[in-house]
Amino acid sequence: MTTTKTTYREPGEGAIEFAREYVKELSRDEALLTIKRLLEGELHNTTDKRIKRCDFCGYWWRDASLRNTKKTCSSYCKTKIKTLQRRKHRERAALLNPKPKKETKREVNYVHWVDYPYWINEYEMLKQSWKYENPYSPNKINQIAAAKERTERMGGKRKPKRVVPYNGDEDIQPKTSVKFVKERGKNYSEVVISFMKPEEISAYFSSKYSERHLKLERRRAVLSGDKKV
Repeated sequence: MTTTKTTYREPGEGAIEFAREYVKELSRDEALLTIKRLLEGELHNTTDKRIKRCDFCGYWWRDASLRNTKKTCSSYCKTKIKTLQRRKHRERAALLNPKPKKETKREVNYVHWVDYPYWINEYEMLKQSWKYENPYSPNKINQIAAAKERTERMGGKRKPKRVVPYNGDEDIQPKTSVKFVKERGKNYSEVVISFMKPEEISAYFSSKYSERHLKLERRRAVLSGDKKV
Protein backbone atom coordinates (compact mmCIF):
# COMPACT_ATOMS: atom_id res chain seq x y z
CA MET A 1 0.00 0.00 0.00
CA THR A 2 1.47 3.32 -1.06
CA THR A 3 0.94 6.46 0.98
CA THR A 4 1.08 9.90 -0.56
CA LYS A 5 3.09 12.52 1.27
CA THR A 6 1.04 15.57 2.24
CA THR A 7 2.46 18.99 1.34
CA TYR A 8 1.81 21.53 4.07
CA ARG A 9 1.58 25.25 3.34
CA GLU A 10 0.44 28.26 5.34
CA PRO A 11 -2.78 27.17 7.09
CA GLY A 12 -6.06 28.85 6.27
CA GLU A 13 -8.72 30.12 8.64
CA GLY A 14 -10.73 26.89 8.60
CA ALA A 15 -7.70 24.77 9.55
CA ILE A 16 -6.77 27.16 12.36
CA GLU A 17 -10.29 27.09 13.79
CA PHE A 18 -10.36 23.28 13.65
CA ALA A 19 -7.02 22.97 15.46
CA ARG A 20 -8.04 25.55 18.08
CA GLU A 21 -10.76 23.19 19.33
CA TYR A 22 -8.06 20.68 20.44
CA VAL A 23 -5.40 23.02 21.84
CA LYS A 24 -7.55 25.35 23.92
CA GLU A 25 -6.25 25.89 27.46
CA LEU A 26 -3.09 23.82 26.80
CA SER A 27 0.52 24.77 27.36
CA ARG A 28 2.93 25.26 24.47
CA ASP A 29 4.53 21.84 24.78
CA GLU A 30 1.20 20.08 25.15
CA ALA A 31 -0.20 21.99 22.14
CA LEU A 32 2.74 20.90 19.96
CA LEU A 33 2.17 17.24 20.80
CA THR A 34 -1.57 17.61 20.20
CA ILE A 35 -1.06 19.25 16.81
CA LYS A 36 1.34 16.48 15.79
CA ARG A 37 -1.28 13.83 16.63
CA LEU A 38 -3.94 15.93 14.90
CA LEU A 39 -1.92 16.03 11.66
CA GLU A 40 -1.56 12.25 11.77
CA GLY A 41 -5.36 11.91 12.08
CA GLU A 42 -5.43 10.33 15.54
CA LEU A 43 -7.79 12.71 17.31
CA HIS A 44 -10.80 13.29 15.11
CA ASN A 45 -13.42 10.84 13.98
CA THR A 46 -12.28 9.38 10.67
CA THR A 47 -15.85 8.44 9.71
CA ASP A 48 -16.98 12.06 9.80
CA LYS A 49 -17.22 13.07 6.14
CA ARG A 50 -17.19 16.77 6.99
CA ILE A 51 -13.63 16.57 8.30
CA LYS A 52 -11.27 16.62 5.32
CA ARG A 53 -7.87 17.88 4.25
CA CYS A 54 -7.59 21.24 2.51
CA ASP A 55 -6.49 20.82 -1.10
CA PHE A 56 -4.05 23.73 -0.77
CA CYS A 57 -2.62 23.99 2.75
CA GLY A 58 -2.98 20.25 3.54
CA TYR A 59 -4.36 20.63 7.09
CA TRP A 60 -7.50 19.04 8.51
CA TRP A 61 -10.59 21.21 8.71
CA ARG A 62 -14.35 20.90 9.14
CA ASP A 63 -16.61 21.76 6.23
CA ALA A 64 -19.65 23.63 7.55
CA SER A 65 -21.24 24.26 4.15
CA LEU A 66 -24.73 22.98 3.39
CA ARG A 67 -23.78 20.45 0.70
CA ASN A 68 -20.31 19.60 2.02
CA THR A 69 -18.67 20.21 -1.37
CA LYS A 70 -15.88 22.64 -0.51
CA LYS A 71 -12.29 21.64 -1.25
CA THR A 72 -10.43 24.37 0.64
CA CYS A 73 -10.70 25.60 4.20
CA SER A 74 -10.80 29.35 3.42
CA SER A 75 -11.11 31.87 0.62
CA TYR A 76 -7.36 32.49 0.87
CA CYS A 77 -6.59 28.83 0.09
CA LYS A 78 -9.18 28.87 -2.71
CA THR A 79 -7.51 31.85 -4.39
CA LYS A 80 -4.05 30.32 -4.00
CA ILE A 81 -5.03 26.94 -5.44
CA LYS A 82 -6.72 28.63 -8.42
CA THR A 83 -3.54 30.58 -9.07
CA LEU A 84 -1.46 27.42 -8.79
CA GLN A 85 -3.73 25.58 -11.22
CA ARG A 86 -3.55 28.38 -13.79
CA ARG A 87 0.25 28.45 -13.57
CA LYS A 88 0.48 24.68 -14.09
CA HIS A 89 -1.89 24.94 -17.02
CA ARG A 90 0.26 27.63 -18.67
CA GLU A 91 3.43 25.60 -18.07
CA ARG A 92 1.83 22.49 -19.57
CA ALA A 93 0.57 24.42 -22.60
CA ALA A 94 3.98 26.01 -23.15
CA LEU A 95 5.65 22.60 -22.92
CA LEU A 96 3.30 20.91 -25.40
CA ASN A 97 2.92 23.82 -27.82
CA PRO A 98 5.97 26.06 -27.57
CA LYS A 99 5.61 29.33 -29.44
CA PRO A 100 8.51 30.18 -31.74
CA LYS A 101 10.40 33.30 -30.84
CA LYS A 102 9.58 36.15 -33.18
CA GLU A 103 12.72 37.66 -34.61
CA THR A 104 13.11 41.40 -34.55
CA LYS A 105 13.81 43.43 -37.66
CA ARG A 106 17.32 44.07 -36.40
CA GLU A 107 18.00 40.34 -36.12
CA VAL A 108 16.61 39.75 -39.62
CA ASN A 109 18.38 42.59 -41.43
CA TYR A 110 21.68 42.87 -39.52
CA VAL A 111 24.45 40.31 -40.11
CA HIS A 112 26.49 40.50 -36.91
CA TRP A 113 28.31 37.15 -36.86
CA VAL A 114 30.88 37.94 -39.57
CA ASP A 115 34.15 39.84 -39.26
CA TYR A 116 32.67 42.95 -40.84
CA PRO A 117 28.99 43.25 -39.81
CA TYR A 118 26.65 44.88 -42.32
CA TRP A 119 22.98 45.65 -42.92
CA ILE A 120 20.99 43.87 -45.61
CA ASN A 121 18.32 46.59 -45.78
CA GLU A 122 19.49 50.21 -45.86
CA TYR A 123 16.10 51.56 -44.75
CA GLU A 124 16.12 49.40 -41.61
CA MET A 125 19.68 50.53 -40.91
CA LEU A 126 18.67 54.20 -41.00
CA LYS A 127 15.54 53.57 -38.96
CA GLN A 128 17.50 51.74 -36.27
CA SER A 129 20.22 54.42 -36.15
CA TRP A 130 17.62 57.17 -35.64
CA LYS A 131 16.60 55.55 -32.35
CA TYR A 132 20.08 55.95 -30.85
CA GLU A 133 21.60 58.87 -32.79
CA ASN A 134 19.46 61.95 -33.27
CA PRO A 135 21.78 64.97 -33.01
CA TYR A 136 20.58 68.58 -32.94
CA SER A 137 21.59 71.08 -35.55
CA PRO A 138 24.19 73.76 -34.54
CA ASN A 139 21.49 76.47 -34.54
CA LYS A 140 19.31 74.41 -32.19
CA ILE A 141 22.22 73.87 -29.80
CA ASN A 142 22.94 77.62 -29.76
CA GLN A 143 19.28 78.37 -29.01
CA ILE A 144 19.27 75.92 -26.10
CA ALA A 145 22.48 77.42 -24.66
CA ALA A 146 21.11 80.98 -25.00
CA ALA A 147 17.83 80.03 -23.30
CA LYS A 148 19.72 78.39 -20.45
CA GLU A 149 21.94 81.44 -19.95
CA ARG A 150 18.93 83.77 -20.07
CA THR A 151 17.12 81.69 -17.46
CA GLU A 152 20.15 81.73 -15.13
CA ARG A 153 20.42 85.51 -15.39
CA MET A 154 16.73 85.93 -14.54
CA GLY A 155 17.13 83.76 -11.45
CA GLY A 156 15.30 80.70 -12.74
CA LYS A 157 12.10 80.00 -14.61
CA ARG A 158 9.88 80.90 -11.69
CA LYS A 159 9.28 84.62 -11.44
CA PRO A 160 10.30 86.10 -8.06
CA LYS A 161 7.49 87.36 -5.88
CA ARG A 162 7.48 91.09 -5.24
CA VAL A 163 6.69 91.84 -1.61
CA VAL A 164 6.02 95.50 -0.83
CA PRO A 165 6.75 96.36 2.82
CA TYR A 166 4.11 99.06 2.92
CA ASN A 167 2.95 100.08 6.39
CA GLY A 168 1.86 103.68 5.90
CA ASP A 169 5.31 105.05 5.03
CA GLU A 170 5.26 107.92 2.57
CA ASP A 171 8.51 106.89 0.86
CA ILE A 172 7.29 103.39 -0.07
CA GLN A 173 4.31 103.14 -2.37
CA PRO A 174 2.76 99.92 -3.77
CA LYS A 175 2.87 99.40 -7.51
CA THR A 176 -0.48 100.38 -9.06
CA SER A 177 -1.61 99.54 -12.58
CA VAL A 178 -4.72 101.08 -14.13
CA LYS A 179 -6.28 99.86 -17.37
CA PHE A 180 -8.76 102.09 -19.23
CA VAL A 181 -11.17 101.12 -21.93
CA LYS A 182 -10.73 103.43 -24.89
CA GLU A 183 -13.84 105.36 -25.78
CA ARG A 184 -14.21 107.99 -28.43
CA GLY A 185 -14.47 111.59 -27.38
CA LYS A 186 -13.26 111.06 -23.79
CA ASN A 187 -10.03 112.36 -22.28
CA TYR A 188 -8.86 110.87 -19.01
CA SER A 189 -7.05 112.83 -16.35
CA GLU A 190 -3.82 111.85 -14.67
CA VAL A 191 -3.94 109.03 -12.13
CA VAL A 192 -3.19 110.22 -8.58
CA ILE A 193 -2.14 107.80 -5.83
CA SER A 194 -3.09 108.78 -2.28
CA PHE A 195 -2.46 107.07 1.04
CA MET A 196 -3.79 107.31 4.60
CA LYS A 197 -2.06 106.62 7.85
CA PRO A 198 -3.52 103.99 10.23
CA GLU A 199 -4.85 106.72 12.54
CA GLU A 200 -6.58 108.46 9.65
CA ILE A 201 -8.09 105.19 8.41
CA SER A 202 -9.44 104.45 11.91
CA ALA A 203 -10.93 107.95 12.19
CA TYR A 204 -12.49 107.63 8.73
CA PHE A 205 -14.26 104.36 9.54
CA SER A 206 -15.37 105.66 12.95
CA SER A 207 -17.00 108.66 11.36
CA LYS A 208 -18.68 106.61 8.62
CA TYR A 209 -19.86 103.52 10.56
CA SER A 210 -21.20 102.92 14.02
CA GLU A 211 -19.19 101.22 16.77
CA ARG A 212 -21.47 98.17 16.66
CA HIS A 213 -20.92 97.76 12.91
CA LEU A 214 -17.13 98.01 13.31
CA LYS A 215 -17.21 95.48 16.13
CA LEU A 216 -19.09 92.98 13.97
CA GLU A 217 -16.68 93.51 11.06
CA ARG A 218 -13.64 92.93 13.31
CA ARG A 219 -15.19 89.72 14.65
CA ARG A 220 -15.95 88.54 11.12
CA ALA A 221 -12.36 89.21 10.03
CA VAL A 222 -11.00 87.23 12.98
CA LEU A 223 -13.30 84.28 12.29
CA SER A 224 -12.44 84.20 8.58
CA GLY A 225 -8.74 84.23 9.46
CA ASP A 226 -9.20 81.26 11.80
CA LYS A 227 -10.96 79.26 9.05
CA LYS A 228 -8.07 79.83 6.65
CA VAL A 229 -5.59 78.61 9.21
